[in-house]
Amino acid sequence: MRNTFRHGDTMIAVESQPATIAFDDLLAATKIVADNENTTPWDNCDGFEHTATPERRLPDEMGGRKMQGSVYSNREHLVIQLPAGEDYGIYQYMREHGASRQVAREAVAAGRRQTIDQLVKWYSDGWEWYGVQCEFEVLGNEYEASLWGIDNPDYAEREVKEEMAHEVARQLEKAGYTVTGQPDRQGPYLKHRREVKQERLTRNLAAQNWAA
Repeated sequence: MRNTFRHGDTMIAVESQPATIAFDDLLAATKIVADNENTTPWDNCDGFEHTATPERRLPDEMGGRKMQGSVYSNREHLVIQLPAGEDYGIYQYMREHGASRQVAREAVAAGRRQTIDQLVKWYSDGWEWYGVQCEFEVLGNEYEASLWGIDNPDYAEREVKEEMAHEVARQLEKAGYTVTGQPDRQGPYLKHRREVKQERLTRNLAAQNWAA
């Protein structure tokens, strides 16, 4: 609502806004957008250090296209290789949890294969980054929260979108507004932590054979 009145030789406009804002309005103001400013995924993620060597530069006896890690990218055959001896802490983890040396070595090999397969997929199919941005304006004041460099649109929709709306809600409440209808944050947070833990275990313990 906007009210205008005269004070001497001056016209004064006063705009009013309800002090209560629905959380759904913040969600509606939260968008998932393309992030075109980010770098390659292996620069953003730990554990993906590697070299991409043109096949023509490899010794003939290495048989480039027969090697794991061979990929055609940017009109050139490349071979993806990980740092020699890198085990990402898998060997020690496996040994500390009762695995034999052989099983630990197999788990390391499986982890390295998974890493190479992911790198090959990125080189071959490309990748996309996303950002989640919430922008909400009240009485001429803008409240904004964003997160960039997300590689999974489903995760952006499921987790980050609500988190950005919560961050703007926090800013609004600090400014004196009341935000209604906010969902419980503990449940989704704990669920996300379980997913992260499961993903880490899957990566580190992939293809382990406890019968060995």
